[in-house]
Amino acid sequence: MDYGMIGKIDKAKRYAEQRDRMQFITFQVAFQGENSQHSITFDRGTWSCTCNFFQSRGVCSHSMALERVLEGMLNISSEEA
Repeated sequence: MDYGMIGKIDKAKRYAEQRDRMQFITFQVAFQGENSQHSITFDRGTWSCTCNFFQSRGVCSHSMALERVLEGMLNISSEEA
């Protein structure tokens, strides 16, 4: 392995420890719930999930779990902040 690659690996390790450098803007997740799989999206501060509970309440256990996993890394809109 060359010195350039070693430097990049070290830098990647430092970046991984500095989560405040990263912020998710938009993504989609396949989430395996207890009863079925759901599709969850996050787009510029707005969550969406295909489960029935989210459709009626605008929040669900799937979206709340992802909020916990990604704490501090989401670009939450001013309406939700």
